[in-house]
Order: sequence, then structure tokens, then C-alpha cells
Amino acid sequence: MTSFKLGVWNSQTDLSDDEAAGLYFRLIDGKWTPPGFDAEVYAFYSRLTGCYPEIDLVPENELDSCPWACAIELSGAHVILAIQPDQSESMLPLVLSLAEEHGLVCFDPQSAKVHLPLRLKARRAVNG
Repeated sequence: MTSFKLGVWNSQTDLSDDEAAGLYFRLIDGKWTPPGFDAEVYAFYSRLTGCYPEIDLVPENELDSCPWACAIELSGAHVILAIQPDQSESMLPLVLSLAEEHGLVCFDPQSAKVHLPLRLKARRAVNG
């Protein structure tokens, strides 16, 4: 069973789907890491794991209700999520909502689509 993956990070510029895909795949291959510590990324992670604790913290008898396929990858400036496929439909809206609240980009490699926060969508609309 393959997990449903998402990448979340902060960006100062709006990104196309292709640009976000390139960054995501470089990120998971270890060829790129967003620089520094980003408080919004950490706040996103904290809120998300406040709703759904890391898989390592879930009692064995409750693993069936845990949305995570494996431990969440967290650096100071990005998060990679691996979600159980049968829970992806319910988890995606939560992840996108929290990413928006924290002004973060969310890339969905399954659909090759980047979800930009409103601040970057607005910038894209102004710059055409």
C-alpha cells in the first residue's frame, strides 16, 4: 500500500505546479532544504500533531485510526507527510487549511498540484 504524500514549506514567491514539483522532488531526494528555521512551519507541525499525534506516540491498539503511514519528516523549514491512503480524503482539507493559516505552500505530488496560500495567490494576481 502506497502512502499519500504532501510537502509543506514556506515560500516568498508564488510557484507554478512544475516549480513546486521540482522543489518537492529535490527535497525528498535530499538535494534541497529550505534555509533556516521557519516558525510558521513549526507552528503548522505543532497544530497538526496536536490533532493527530506522531505515529510513534500512538498506542498500538489505536494505530488503525492514526492517519500517518510513517513518522512525519520535519526540518526547521519543511514538513513531509505520508498519510494512509484510506485517510487522505479526510486529511487533505485539514492539512490545506492549516497550511493556509500559516501562509505555507502545500505540494500534492499525486496530482502534481501546488496549493498556494492566499498571500501568494494575491501576489500572482497583481503581477499577472
